[in-house]
Amino acid sequence: MTTSKINLQTLANSRFGVWLALAVSKHTPPWLGYRIADLGAAITAARRSSPLVRALRANQWVISGGGLSEKEIRRAVYEVLHQHTHGLYDFYHNLERPQEVLRRTDFDPSFADLFEKVKSGQYPALFLTPHTSNFDLAGRSLALRGLNFQVLSFPRPPSGYQLQNRIRMEVGIEVTPMSIEATHKAKQRLRSGGVVLTGLDRPLADARLRPRFFGRPAPLPVAYVHLALQCEVPMFVVACVSPRPHFYRLVCSPPIWPQPHPDRDTELLMNAEAVLAEAEKIIRAYPRQWAMFYPVWPDVQV
Repeated sequence: MTTSKINLQTLANSRFGVWLALAVSKHTPPWLGYRIADLGAAITAARRSSPLVRALRANQWVISGGGLSEKEIRRAVYEVLHQHTHGLYDFYHNLERPQEVLRRTDFDPSFADLFEKVKSGQYPALFLTPHTSNFDLAGRSLALRGLNFQVLSFPRPPSGYQLQNRIRMEVGIEVTPMSIEATHKAKQRLRSGGVVLTGLDRPLADARLRPRFFGRPAPLPVAYVHLALQCEVPMFVVACVSPRPHFYRLVCSPPIWPQPHPDRDTELLMNAEAVLAEAEKIIRAYPRQWAMFYPVWPDVQV
């Protein structure tokens, strides 16, 4: 394990790293908190050999169509880290300020209509989310506005993820790391008219299938397709975007109904690619807000 990896990846995912971000954010005023966030983004972006920065470089290069110069790639990496660190500050600083969370968030008209349907508990839906902008603050705003939902999160989370999940649960978000039991619970929720949310863009080390994303095969999850098919519910790509600094908006795709196919692999791939095509539209509109810190296309080196 390299020093850079220890400093960035391991520290960021550790309990200490999350605790440090939480402590700094909760106890500093915005004028200072944002300056610290800027410094953290700049220091991280400068570590070009770290796995985190290499992943950002490759991911940003692919979604740009491979057209970024070296200078543009460096700028893109910094901008992603800048918006991410500012978003972390906004989330942690406002953990105990529910009215401030509501003030800083709103719904795009497309999502506002969907929200009223799913809030009733009579319209089951599977929300699939890319890691854009301040998705934690957006989830908090959903809970504050009265939506009950289950999050299927990364399985076997490291210590930092466990602390993040505990924080999410403390602010009203039900988080269940992916498991047979959690999936069974998600099916029950969907079949009773509820909402389940899970990520769509974190790469898997042991992925057997590779749906196409931005024109390239990628080791991304497809298990959510099983869930949608078995429960006969629509899938929606739901994303948080930031139309202006420190303000966050939830947007969504049209409903994507899962389509059965006699060949199981084809069924999984074609449905996952229909979902990913909608995610592409959102990421293309806000490319520097896509905070995916793992290599979605491991073969790409920039």
